[in-house]
Amino acid sequence: MSDSSETSPAKVHLISLGCPKNTVDSERMLGLLQGNDYATTEQAEDADIVIVNTCGFIEPAKEESIETILEASRLKAAGKCRGVIVTGCLSTRYETELKQDLAGEADAILTLSEERDIVRHVDRLLGRQRGQYHEAPRTSLTAPHWGYLRISDGCDHQCAFCAIPAIRGRHVSEPKERLVAEAWRLAATGVRELVLIAQDSVRYGADLYGKPQLVPLLRDLAAVDGIEWIRLMYTYPAFWTEEMLDFYVDEPKMCRYVDMPLQHIADPVLIRMKRATTRLKTVDLLRDLRRRMPDVGLRSSFIVGFPGETEAEFEDLLAFIEETRFDNATCFLYSDEEGTPAYDLDGKLDADLIQDRYRRLTQLQERISGEINMDLVGTKQTVLVDGPDVGGHLTARLERDAPEIDGHVVLESEEGAPALADGLVSIEGSGAETPASIIGKFVEVEITGAYPYELTARPTGKVW
Repeated sequence: MSDSSETSPAKVHLISLGCPKNTVDSERMLGLLQGNDYATTEQAEDADIVIVNTCGFIEPAKEESIETILEASRLKAAGKCRGVIVTGCLSTRYETELKQDLAGEADAILTLSEERDIVRHVDRLLGRQRGQYHEAPRTSLTAPHWGYLRISDGCDHQCAFCAIPAIRGRHVSEPKERLVAEAWRLAATGVRELVLIAQDSVRYGADLYGKPQLVPLLRDLAAVDGIEWIRLMYTYPAFWTEEMLDFYVDEPKMCRYVDMPLQHIADPVLIRMKRATTRLKTVDLLRDLRRRMPDVGLRSSFIVGFPGETEAEFEDLLAFIEETRFDNATCFLYSDEEGTPAYDLDGKLDADLIQDRYRRLTQLQERISGEINMDLVGTKQTVLVDGPDVGGHLTARLERDAPEIDGHVVLESEEGAPALADGLVSIEGSGAETPASIIGKFVEVEITGAYPYELTARPTGKVW
């Protein structure tokens, strides 16, 4: 630091809430802080400054963000830290209100556009001055062998339930050259799986190049040495193209995994949601995906209790899910968000009814996921080993499972018990290897057991 009186760098603790897009923002802030001589700490109690990167998408996320801010302020009141900075989507969406309501709890309320100056804001709270600030690559918050690549931010769609355009603005793509350079940098650090994220990934490049350029971007990313899985998230169903489908089929690095948030399937609900697609188009697209890639893993998300949703429309959604058989699906309860078109709609449903529909859909999906997993028992699969779970058991993922949101595979030892991260996994034909030596590697396994969101498997020999 420029303040030579400091004998050790000041410490910052960053709490990242919300979605992967927020995680990337946190990674960039941490990179800037570390590149400008700040140390980071895993415990908030050990920090000079606590930064809370908030989520403001739906009511439960807002409540979590506020409680986290209050917890950080209590640390400050107890003398455990010197300042609290609040940033992210919540502070962008409610900047004026938070500056008034949290004047005593937060020392700075930053919007998303102000995050690039995070070092200057931390310096100010600590009374520091410096001659210049240094640019620095982001600091990864994921496992060393996989990483996020945010290809664009913001969204041009005006879905009736969504506050994202009001928070993050219009769709803005990152230049292709910058993304490819970042992919090469990540690969050089040991990243083998790229997880591409955006609010609307299918429209990548439309703002920069006059038309979507997703496939040319994917083609360049597939040419990066060391990257072996490319996983594309958040594909808006209305804008899939034949070119995209062909690339999925032909490119071996492209994960046979499609994340397509559908939100609903009944046409009257889709119209009220302003989803720019229809049931027929969606069903035709899913049919083409399964026809061209019979082994594709399908993930989606749905909203229950949207204003005016009838019992018949909800039953139609359940029947569609039963017929389509998604590998993974997330259900959200409708959240009435001020500033969205849906906020002013008539036909708001009772909270208990919405909760009941949530229960019915999640139970259906749990059964389907369990049945799909049972069909895998006895088969040989390729997994990417992630590391220990909270119980210390060694876990991995199939190609159809995105990190942190989908299911996982618990690896077994030779005796059939879950392999512990600090123990040994005996792999036939390659001798005994410590789990640490196969974390971040691809391993061939035989599936031995199945649950709705978890598989067990025994390594069979091949590791790379």
